[in-house]
Amino acid sequence: MKALLISDQEYQTKTYQVLNDLTSTFLKQKGFETEMLELGAENLTFCKGCFGCWIKKPGECVINDQMTQINRSYMNSDLVVYLSPIIFGQFSPNIKNTMDRRIPNILPFFETRPDGSTMHPPRYDTYPQQIIIGYGDMVSEEDKQLFIDVTKKHRTNIEVLIYQEAAENIIEETLDKIELGRVGGMI
Repeated sequence: MKALLISDQEYQTKTYQVLNDLTSTFLKQKGFETEMLELGAENLTFCKGCFGCWIKKPGECVINDQMTQINRSYMNSDLVVYLSPIIFGQFSPNIKNTMDRRIPNILPFFETRPDGSTMHPPRYDTYPQQIIIGYGDMVSEEDKQLFIDVTKKHRTNIEVLIYQEAAENIIEETLDKIELGRVGGMI
């Protein structure tokens, strides 16, 4: 099985290093072949909103940057783990950009959710299981909850965990309870 571990190279604190080592070791113990990507602002352009990934090159972004490789690695993985600092209750800009630019992997049409909001239907039958682990030193309870709420509201099929120092056992136990592998439905 393949795993993709994505992190933000601009926020590599001591807490991040411990979390990265912990996650990498866990994936190795579970038998995953892991590809690691540490992204910085110089690696990615922001989405232009041109719809080229739906019209000109369906399923592929028209911007020639590292996102082409990320999307291929993403779709060829069974599991994707994002390590993101929690900044005012949100992802880091580089992690958010990476998540937003997965748009070529969905269709350009709209479906209405049971709550009345709209979403794009999946392009493929299955996607990698996604886990995002937010981390930071001295993150308030309010920011942790906002991170979880915003993630769950706008992204389906994603597990959200929070890591702070001295939580190694909690993260390992929680990761161990998640069924790791491809999932059907939305990304």
